[in-house]
Amino acid sequence: MRCNTLINILDDYNDDVAYISKFIKPKRVINITNENNVNNDVLADMRKFLSKELMGTKIIEKNYRNPFDFRKLLNDYMEKDTIINISSGDNLSAVIAHEAMIDHNSTLIYMDILEERIYKINKNGTKVINYHNVNFRVRDYVSITGGKIVTDETFDYIVEDYNKMLKVILNNYDMWITTRDFIRNNLISQSDQNIIVKSTDNNGQVRKLFDCFIDIGCVKSIKEDDNSLKIEFKNEDIRSYILSGIWLEHFTYNIVYENKKVSDVRTGVRFLWDEDKIEVENELDVIAVAGTSLICISCKDTKRYNSGSLNELDIYAEQLGGKGVKKILVATKPSKGQYVDERAERMGINLIIFNGDVDKFRKSIDKVIES
Repeated sequence: MRCNTLINILDDYNDDVAYISKFIKPKRVINITNENNVNNDVLADMRKFLSKELMGTKIIEKNYRNPFDFRKLLNDYMEKDTIINISSGDNLSAVIAHEAMIDHNSTLIYMDILEERIYKINKNGTKVINYHNVNFRVRDYVSITGGKIVTDETFDYIVEDYNKMLKVILNNYDMWITTRDFIRNNLISQSDQNIIVKSTDNNGQVRKLFDCFIDIGCVKSIKEDDNSLKIEFKNEDIRSYILSGIWLEHFTYNIVYENKKVSDVRTGVRFLWDEDKIEVENELDVIAVAGTSLICISCKDTKRYNSGSLNELDIYAEQLGGKGVKKILVATKPSKGQYVDERAERMGINLIIFNGDVDKFRKSIDKVIES
């Protein structure tokens, strides 16, 4: 679907505008905002995004103060083969756009992100059109908000050692959880490739699990004396993988990646709100795109998460994807905090506990992605 001029009405969240613009590929884009309600940064952010995605397309930016100014802007830019995008903006702007469509015999277009449909509206009626050739990525969502991805760790998980370690963890999950908790509670010291933990009656189970890591070449040795166990890893990255929650991010990434509806998934994503300013980096463990939906996931390999963890996920997710974003908090244990379940539900965050049952976990993740 092509046109000479696409008129976009922008508001605070413009994922749908970006989709429509990439889908239609117009020769000219008119981006319009209500200066009383919308931050001027919205125009600049959309200009930067479209300039990269639609090379050669002319981009014009306009503000209006009242409905009469808005209608005049539409009249000024209406020409043959013009489409007005009413996916964003308020109800009044949609009504005025409909009047302009009738007067100028033009076309309206509306994207329902939740239903994943695009509607084409003109004097002859309404049609649903196919948009599936639009390839949206995680970086697109970040760019639309004026942000920038600083780093992501997605390709780290191609390393075969990580896949072998994850397999050991999943195949020995109950022993893994017990041993992991034991190490965390009895850790004496750690260096680049080594950890030292107190020696207790639990040494046998620790040795049994770490013998599995030795078999796959990821742990070099386990040395025991009367007071401690010293475990030497292949390298610092493997020590971090085993002792931190990185394995849970890796596992969640794998499950999301396997969903056929997902077109892009990234993990360990560090990003800035505004690429033109040096600010504190923000991070989300897993971000994915499925259809027209953005999915943001936080992973907690602990029971020590609370309302602060929920708030952080909520803020980051809505900054990137607006109100339609899907939010998931993955954990290995129920929270110690009070009312976390109830608060997550109120915030629209899907709380999923992984207890070692891979099929159950996959079904829970798929249910959110496909909802």
